[in-house]
Amino acid sequence: MTARTNFPTPPWSLALVTLALGAGFPAIAQTAGPPATELRLYTPFTPGGGLLVGVAVTGQVGGSCFAASVASPTRPDAYRCSAGNRILDPCFAPLNDRAPLACSTDPWGANAVLLTRSGALPGRTRAAEPNYPAGTPWALELANGQRCVALTGATAPVAGLRVNYGCPDGGVVAGSIDRSSPLWRVFYQTANRSLSLTQVGVRAAWF
Repeated sequence: MTARTNFPTPPWSLALVTLALGAGFPAIAQTAGPPATELRLYTPFTPGGGLLVGVAVTGQVGGSCFAASVASPTRPDAYRCSAGNRILDPCFAPLNDRAPLACSTDPWGANAVLLTRSGALPGRTRAAEPNYPAGTPWALELANGQRCVALTGATAPVAGLRVNYGCPDGGVVAGSIDRSSPLWRVFYQTANRSLSLTQVGVRAAWF
């Protein structure tokens, strides 16, 4: 019977085994984390106060701003303004205080009405830094493909929930945003006012 002698394994042989296993078997793919809602900030201005390239000016009006924005209340630079009998909200103020404000109906069209204001901007208490994850978004991109914008006027409730956003297909988003998971969720109802409100994910929240 042949005696066995246990010799220590040289470190270079462990390296060869590792290389051999790596060459013979595919790498195990890392599991992706759960989807999360992306937060986006609408910024039509350059740091110098001019409009960004790509922002289309669809009109120029004169008016005044009388309150913080109702559509985008988390933004410290967004205001509710008027031009004649027309309410413009949100209107975003540039860093240059003398430049016109940019008033947009949504964050996707890259269109803006420039408002040259009379009088000062309304005073407001500004936090050191806005808490966007806990704030009220101006617009939502839903997992079902709908893009919905905040409604600033009076709305009728659905199932006891206030209608907060209107969508291009005539659908609505009702109630507050469920932020209990990384992917936020909201109650959505289709344009034909189906018999139920359906919870859908929020791909992106615009402020």
